[in-house]
Amino acid sequence: ETHNIVMIGEIHSNKQEYDWFRSLVATPDFADRVDDIVLEMGNSLYQNSVDQYVSGEDIPLEQVQKAWRNTVGVIGPLSPVVPGLYQAVRDTNIKRRGKHQMRILCGDPSIDWDKVKDMHDVIPYLSRREDWYAQVVQEEVLAKHHRALLIMGGMHFLRNSQSGPPAPS
Repeated sequence: ETHNIVMIGEIHSNKQEYDWFRSLVATPDFADRVDDIVLEMGNSLYQNSVDQYVSGEDIPLEQVQKAWRNTVGVIGPLSPVVPGLYQAVRDTNIKRRGKHQMRILCGDPSIDWDKVKDMHDVIPYLSRREDWYAQVVQEEVLAKHHRALLIMGGMHFLRNSQSGPPAPS
């Protein structure tokens, strides 16, 4: 109620955390207040497909899956928990037809992997991931006076990222 933006530094692929995100999204008070959920695990190239999907439109799942499967920052196997959050937003929006709808904003750069030939083509996208995410927040949340939940790996939200993670105590 008191903040227009809440940032959560998530632990990638943490099932308990994503179970909580899904239950949060389904809460009527949350769905009434939050306009946007900005996800690190979303390739901006597929924003239109994501918009159609979470609004409940009939869109092939194979088309929208590209948003979380074709990101720049994926290292290792795909997270099994991310698709459930997309589905939870869709389910909540469908139940709320005629009421306020939430939107998932894809916070990862719009890389087209069909055009990538080698690692040199990827480096410009990797080097500006945080800047891209911030630009999405600026243009789609702040400029529109929206309320948003920002979800990105916890290390991305550190204020002094040059120093690395905090030392264990």
